[in-house]
This record gives sequence, C-alpha cells and structure tokens, in this order.
Amino acid sequence: MLNIFYCHGFASSFDPGNSKVQTLARLGSVSGCNIDYTRRADEVISHVIERGNFANVDVIVGTSMGGWLATELGSSLGIPFVAINPAADPSQTLRNYIGAGEDYQGKPYTLSESTVASYYPIAKNGCGLILLDEADEVIEARHTQQMLSEYYQVEVFEGGNHRFAHMEEALPLIESFQSDAEVVYGLGET
Repeated sequence: MLNIFYCHGFASSFDPGNSKVQTLARLGSVSGCNIDYTRRADEVISHVIERGNFANVDVIVGTSMGGWLATELGSSLGIPFVAINPAADPSQTLRNYIGAGEDYQGKPYTLSESTVASYYPIAKNGCGLILLDEADEVIEARHTQQMLSEYYQVEVFEGGNHRFAHMEEALPLIESFQSDAEVVYGLGET
C-alpha cells in the first residue's frame, strides 16, 4: 500500500471524505493539510513541508494549484508526483481571484497582486505524471499538455472538467507510474 500526500486546490481544504481522496485511498493511506494559497509561494511551500511527513511519502498528488504544489514539492524533495489539471502558470491562473472572495467552505479570503506575483511557473524537472481533463473550464488542457509533454508523461482524458472527472480511470495509471518511479528513484525492487 502507498503513502500518498494530497495537495488540494485554491480556496479548498483537505477533506478525507472528498471523492478524489477516497478514490486515492484505494491505493493506500492518504494524508494532507489545509493550504492557504493567499500566502506567498515560499510560505505555502514551507508550511506544507513542515506539516507533511515526507520521509514516509511514496507519491504526492495534487489538483489545480495543488498540482502546481505537488510538482514543486516532488521535484525539490525527490518524491514522485501526480499533478491533476495543474495550474501550470499560477501567477496567470490566480489573477482571476485577486481581491476579496469566499472559499468553498464559505470563509472570506483576500488575495493580493503581490502574492499572485510570487507564484512561478510549474517545475519542469523531477519524476511526474500529469493528468488532464480535456474540457477543463479553468485551465486550458491543450496548453498544459504542450507546455509539459516534453518533461513528463501527460495523459489527457476526453471531456471532464476542472474538478477532474476521471479519477477512477486514472487509478491504474497512478499505480503503474508510482511503481515505475520506485525504480527510477531506486526506492523499489528491481
């Protein structure tokens, strides 16, 4: 069984009852923490590193902004990652949310321009799998595919949406990717 660390997206929270988390739990234990993307990128990364027990994590999985974060964490910590509909250029994606807003739990937030400017394009190194829903209404899947296919295995599912409608279909891909990544990183049996 895998130890999975899950990074949720912008204005969301870590919820063990979330359908994506529940589906991932069929592969192993899933942990995570609440992430406040209204903080600067370096603060977000430090916060998650402090709270995650990454010495025991087999794979990091994240969606949207969490996909960006999973890529950043995985690349810097040497842990395989899966980025689902990732924010490939978060300083552009987050521009739509500058100012006052309300998160999915009904809590108010304020996102400043300087915070948005602190986010940089997705990492292009490390051992990653990118999963995209073609009909993502927030982040253009074809652009992400073109931007990242030279660096990572990219799988595009027909239809879907930004919340990612193909988690069930993605499970075998995630499992196979993680197994292959163990060999790449020298963590598994050959």
